[in-house]
Amino acid sequence: MNTKNKKITLYDMVMIGLMAAVVLVVTAYLSIRIPTPTGTTMIKLANAFILLSGLLLGGWRGGLAAGFGSMVFDLMTPEYVPEAWLTFIRFFLMAFIAGQIAHAGGAMARKFSRNLIACVVAAVFSSVFYMLKNVVVLMIGGSAFVPAFIANVPKLLTSPPNIIIAVAVALALLPALQKAISHTGFARQMQAAQKQ
Repeated sequence: MNTKNKKITLYDMVMIGLMAAVVLVVTAYLSIRIPTPTGTTMIKLANAFILLSGLLLGGWRGGLAAGFGSMVFDLMTPEYVPEAWLTFIRFFLMAFIAGQIAHAGGAMARKFSRNLIACVVAAVFSSVFYMLKNVVVLMIGGSAFVPAFIANVPKLLTSPPNIIIAVAVALALLPALQKAISHTGFARQMQAAQKQ
């Protein structure tokens, strides 16, 4: 396997930083916070941009952008600071999964059906990760499984709207963003990396 496409270039750093900033800003300003007995949850548009990170940048680049942008938001929000590292893992994996599926076989996120599958799989994975993390945290605190699960049902209820919003918005914005990126040096770098 050629390792040239594993090097981090200036283009990578710029695009990862740009998408991380977008994820951070959208998480901070385009979300509805919902208090629950086990903590605050959100209906947010940021999940769409996490999926877009994977679709536009590919697996590991998109994962880093989504993970860093989400983690920085957590580090800026006192309630979420203790879980910032888990947030990085969750959203890194969400964008990574979307990017890996959408870019597999040189598809470069150009096939709608593959992009739809990528978005749905990644969004469902993220919701399951979120629910399991919340249940495990309560169980570590001394709760049994069933009460921990029941206590997190209000948070679970935000998952379907978040999945639908994320998938719909990501797929709606993707063509326009791909067209804009296609005129940049980054697009040429990604195409060269795919051919190696």
